[in-house]
Amino acid sequence: MKRFSIFYSVLFFLSLSVFAQIPSGYYNSAIGKKQAELKTALHLIVMNATPPSYGSGASSTWGAFTKTDIRPEDGTVWDMYTDNHVAFSGTSAASGMNIEHSLANSWWGGIKGQTYNDLFNLNPSNSSANSSKGSWPIAVVDGTTSYSNGVIKVGKSSSRPGGTIDAWEPADEYKGDFARSYMYMVTSYEDFSTKWTGNSVNQLDNNTYPVFEQWTVDLFLKWNAQDPVSAKEISRNNEVYKIQGNRNPYIDYPLLAEYVWGKLMTVPFTTDGNVDFSNLSSPTNATVVDFGKVVYQRVDTASVYIKASKLTGDLSLAITGTNAANFSVTNSTISKVDAEAGYKLILNYTAQTIGNQTAQLTISGGGINAVTLSLKALSSDEFMALSATNITNNGFTVNWTSSAAATGYSLNVFTMQSSGNTTTTTLIEDEFTSLSAWTTTGYTSLTDLSGNVRLASSSTGTYGAITSSVLNLSTATTLLVRAKQFNSDAGAKLTVKVNNDSITSFTTSTTNQDFTVNIPAKTATSTITLSAVKSARVYVDYLKLTTQGSIQTPVSVTGYPTSVGNVLTSTVESLSPNTNYYYTLTPQGNAAVVSNQIQVTTLLNDAVKTTENLNLSWTILNDGILIRNYPANCTLTLLNVVGRRIQGIKLSASEIKLKLDSRGIYLLQIQQGSKFSTYKVMF
Repeated sequence: MKRFSIFYSVLFFLSLSVFAQIPSGYYNSAIGKKQAELKTALHLIVMNATPPSYGSGASSTWGAFTKTDIRPEDGTVWDMYTDNHVAFSGTSAASGMNIEHSLANSWWGGIKGQTYNDLFNLNPSNSSANSSKGSWPIAVVDGTTSYSNGVIKVGKSSSRPGGTIDAWEPADEYKGDFARSYMYMVTSYEDFSTKWTGNSVNQLDNNTYPVFEQWTVDLFLKWNAQDPVSAKEISRNNEVYKIQGNRNPYIDYPLLAEYVWGKLMTVPFTTDGNVDFSNLSSPTNATVVDFGKVVYQRVDTASVYIKASKLTGDLSLAITGTNAANFSVTNSTISKVDAEAGYKLILNYTAQTIGNQTAQLTISGGGINAVTLSLKALSSDEFMALSATNITNNGFTVNWTSSAAATGYSLNVFTMQSSGNTTTTTLIEDEFTSLSAWTTTGYTSLTDLSGNVRLASSSTGTYGAITSSVLNLSTATTLLVRAKQFNSDAGAKLTVKVNNDSITSFTTSTTNQDFTVNIPAKTATSTITLSAVKSARVYVDYLKLTTQGSIQTPVSVTGYPTSVGNVLTSTVESLSPNTNYYYTLTPQGNAAVVSNQIQVTTLLNDAVKTTENLNLSWTILNDGILIRNYPANCTLTLLNVVGRRIQGIKLSASEIKLKLDSRGIYLLQIQQGSKFSTYKVMF
């Protein structure tokens, strides 16, 4: 069941600077200034920097990344555009990765130099994500999506008033990072105000203040508050300072964003944190709490993190709107003490009526400007199989909802096995109306012939080329390419490479031809590159890559399907460990169709045993688990559902967030000396 839980980290805006290595007096010239004057003062402080050279090498960008963008838990590249953990390749580009300008370099005409090389605007990025992001503005993608990898999205956005724009959106955990990076760029390069061009016109104006269009100001202030400065950002800020000699002031003092563009614009900036106003930093206006689909006549919960400062009294909570009666909170007030310390508010939704349900939660009082959240849920009476519970190495408990007028239910438990037959699967099919799915090098163009990409070349050997995203080519594939020569470039050849190994070259003519090549099995992380050759240009009109795969068919476990009676739960036993099983339910006595299919994997062994009673607690977030109440100086080991180790952490802080890439069942093992405690968590 989908659930949206909001549990943002505590917004210790100014206290974070205690852990930063800010040189004494670094920001003195900005103290006492406001708005545009403050921004210019910051510009003069951070404008002079000596970034490394762009590219690979110990004194270049990739050499810097080994210090600024390394994941401490495993030493891999910290990619904010995907969840990939790719090993560093010395000081050369890591496999399948690029150097990405988060604020596109085309926005200032691609001029090389300090701006182009500035580490505060450069991040290591998966090449496919980099290409898909392109030079679009950063915004909330709430329309048609052309690319999504679970971390960033690219597509249509209605964030900018007056119509939709093409945009990209980062993951929630990095939205503050990127907002503070963009703020830095328009501050450090304030003198570039006349150079903003291209797709920047949807985000920036050609002035030194406020630079951002108002919708962008509102968005960045929201992201700055919702995703506070992390230990990663602080560490990166310090490392970049060591390398290029300047800092990002919006990381050192995150409230600077409010002084320059927000609620503190009339307040002179101070570095001591003595801000005399009532403030609710979390949640922010227009936050959406989505309970997702809730089974009719059941109750579901979500949580909202409340954090305030300088309150004059308690906060009041009120739920209003069309379906207000279906939503509730655990209490109608939050004390001043609790709100300033940080408070987890539990909201309830009772599925009393069928359909979409909406309401609003308003937080007011205590001297703050009232904040309104949107509450939404979908109550459904459709017949559904629910996730399995009590999973062991040889069984699990099946759960489902009731189906009206059913006299009983038939349960089918099965595995998937190859039928021996094959089917054709398409890995890529592209008519080249855009290049969002490709990484381009050299000269490529879509402008001069509709639905074609032109691959150009030069006498110096700079060939136009397009490279696919990572593909699983572990089985043989067939590539079909439709292409022709450019104008009078007779006999122009189109070269096909896989992982930089030449496969073949096609000789084109004046009209489109279909070329086919069989590609032998390669690796599960392969790429395909099409390129022109020296002084011979090519149009590519169409491409299709296919493979043959086996057809999987369900095979029922012995004894199934079976009638389980008029109940809503049933136990399945005598299964094999570490095996994928599936189940469906069919109501009996009415016309309802078979349920959705649920997958469950039995454990490698029956590992969920607690040997030491601890008061461990955890909160399920959108992207992981927040764990508390573990003993001091213990070690946490995270295992997947089959008992394989994912990561191990020596715990010292009062709480820790574990980022998880996929939904499922996990095991948390706490070791304290020779004592172990193991907990099963469903994420």
